[in-house]
Amino acid sequence: MLNTMTMLGNYLTTSARTVLRHKTHLTLNLLGLTAGLASALLVLLYANYEMGFDKMHPNADNTYRLEQLFVPVNQRFPVSSPAMKNLLQNYDERINLTRLNNDALSVRLSESSQQLTLEWSLAVESNITDFFQIEVVSGDLAATLAQPHQIALSESQAKRLFGSENAIGQKLQASEQHYTVTAVYSLPKQSHLQADSLRRISDGVEASSLAMNNVYSYLYLPDDVNKTAMLQQLSNQLNQQAYAGQHISELQLRPLTDIHLHSALAYEFKINGSANTVNICLFLAALLLLIAAINFINMSTARAATRAKEVGVRKALGASRSQLFVQFMLESILMACCAGLLATVAVELVLPQFNLLIDRPLELIYVGSFGLILLGSVFSVGILAGIYPAVFISAFDAKKVLSGDFQRGNTAIWLRKSLLVLQGAITIALLVASIVLQQQLQLLQNQPTGYQRDARLIIKDIDNEQLFWDESQSLLQSLLKVEGVNTASILDMQLTHSISQAMEIHLPGQTQTSALPPVAQMGAGFNIARTAGLTLLAGRDFSEAYQSDWYQIHSDHATAAIIITESLARKAGYSQLQDAIGQQWLLPGNTPTLRMKIVGVVADIQIGSALTQQEPLLLICGRSPMNYSNIMLKIQAEQPMMVRANIEQVLSNRLQRQDLRLSWLNDDYTSLYQNQQRQGKVIAIFAALAIALTCIGLFGLAAFSAEQRSREVAMRKVLGASRFSLVNLLANEYIKLMAISAILAIPTTFWILERWLAEFSERISQNPLWYLLAALTTFTICWCTVAALAWQVASRKPAMVLRQQ
Repeated sequence: MLNTMTMLGNYLTTSARTVLRHKTHLTLNLLGLTAGLASALLVLLYANYEMGFDKMHPNADNTYRLEQLFVPVNQRFPVSSPAMKNLLQNYDERINLTRLNNDALSVRLSESSQQLTLEWSLAVESNITDFFQIEVVSGDLAATLAQPHQIALSESQAKRLFGSENAIGQKLQASEQHYTVTAVYSLPKQSHLQADSLRRISDGVEASSLAMNNVYSYLYLPDDVNKTAMLQQLSNQLNQQAYAGQHISELQLRPLTDIHLHSALAYEFKINGSANTVNICLFLAALLLLIAAINFINMSTARAATRAKEVGVRKALGASRSQLFVQFMLESILMACCAGLLATVAVELVLPQFNLLIDRPLELIYVGSFGLILLGSVFSVGILAGIYPAVFISAFDAKKVLSGDFQRGNTAIWLRKSLLVLQGAITIALLVASIVLQQQLQLLQNQPTGYQRDARLIIKDIDNEQLFWDESQSLLQSLLKVEGVNTASILDMQLTHSISQAMEIHLPGQTQTSALPPVAQMGAGFNIARTAGLTLLAGRDFSEAYQSDWYQIHSDHATAAIIITESLARKAGYSQLQDAIGQQWLLPGNTPTLRMKIVGVVADIQIGSALTQQEPLLLICGRSPMNYSNIMLKIQAEQPMMVRANIEQVLSNRLQRQDLRLSWLNDDYTSLYQNQQRQGKVIAIFAALAIALTCIGLFGLAAFSAEQRSREVAMRKVLGASRFSLVNLLANEYIKLMAISAILAIPTTFWILERWLAEFSERISQNPLWYLLAALTTFTICWCTVAALAWQVASRKPAMVLRQQ
């Protein structure tokens, strides 16, 4: 045991002396490994956080959210009918179900006229705690959900409403309802569920028809339930009972633990994460670690000759190959540990900025998951980077080394060249990916959407009592009086969201075979085309000059004007768009029957992001089944913030609300692509790090190569070679390797990016110039890195070099 410890101490002493003797080699290896490890640690922290969503809930692995694909609009939604409970439990009585109904609740504190909105105010069943982990901070949550007129507030909302006061026992007024706060709770940060308040679900919601889709349903399914057969049977029942046998809805299941990373639907509780972003980050972190390991391998094998005599002496003194292998592996792991310490310091310094980039509250807790991630990363890199150099160096023949007959083999040289080619290929691929991603994002953000986004202010979630159901439109009239407001209109959905309403229409002369599928529809107000900047191709806008445009109910029917999109007009058979103007379409099945007169045709409108296909759309004037709608204002662009402040003052006075939600339409549209923007930033950062690591590797190899060839350079200089020609001589080998990198990287990168671009309905075409630019950038960086060292070697006096040799 003592001999073993003495031997290990001798190994470490020798290793330390060897490493410290070559300070440039040490610095370059530490820089490369530190950058690779720090990047990997940040990404692994992020990935670990993202993949941990919803796993803390009870029975998370067997819990699913019931969702529906509405075939007419080709949209998937996370909501279902409360009446599905009976169908599910009739199918299998072991299925457990909880239902959540979100209804933004406007509340008023006692002795206050100002209203505050609890945006995610959930009416829930008492068994919600069987599905979600909810920490009760104070009060009795079970009793709250068992009785009417009681409400539980989230910890953040309790502080918002009552400050430092105890919220328990406080009174809230919502319309004609009075609520007593009887519990305060908190939800885990890593939960997709968001709830400002919880209260008992009403009997009216539970008694809804199958055609009413207004709850989030979460199911516990036993393992032996055949999910495919269950969904097929229940979808058929739903379509038969709710939609007269038409193929309207397809029921689908989403595992609870998949919601955060794999669901980006309308009406989600939060803006979820992206599995693609996590996977890209993990892949890029692995690439950076690979590049750092390649640098270590290349520099270790390149300097193997300097360790040859040490190996020969040790073997002559009786050291076995396995003992030498252990020594060199210990050196590698020791280097990785030093890099790990530096990487931890780097992570501590950049974590606040990284959290801002990814919008997550990551933190370093060394005793726990981060400690395991750190140890795993350090030892993985140490082993990966050290195993080949340890095998290679420990294999030296002692007799040849000590007799001076040692020659380096071709295997290590070819390995170094192959790894350098791989580094160059990775660098070119990341540069091209950064360019393509930025170009695609620019296309998405600047593509024609059918509406104008500049100088449009959106006022969200206003009670429809103030908008569609108010014939006087007094609120809009007040806003139009604000200086700087050009026009105003209303929409019962947002242009940057998904369409959630569709209607089956009847055209003049239509037969069963020529019937249109259900058409997506959106309620709108007067002057919608002018306010939203829609492109009128035929007809006119909704106008107050034509009071018949507004939805009106008569004795036996209802009337309203509609504006349709160009694609809908074409589908309806109008080759000349003007022919559609004045046509009357019917909405059968509605009570009373709705007669809709076409007054305008506009260019197609992109609702939501370009990740979804444009759908034919119908705008109907003055009709909305929604409880809340939105106001759109077109304002003068000269002083937008002053105009906005005046608008907020008017709204606050009229609505007696302090928490109005206003946003610029351009900002809402840009936020649609936040996951792609995050991907772009991450790829750009990692591309820069990859280039930096490649430069470190090139610098180390070039420094060693230039030193090894210094005698050749001196002799060439004596024979009349210029400095520039000597620089090119030393740099040409690396430029050739980068050329091979480009040949390998370009087709592979093109194929991968084509597959990624295929996900978009609107996409760019890849430009060969981008690949040429990336290759030239890599060549330039490579040449400059090598040339800087080569110039230094070529500048030495030949006499001094030859004398030293």
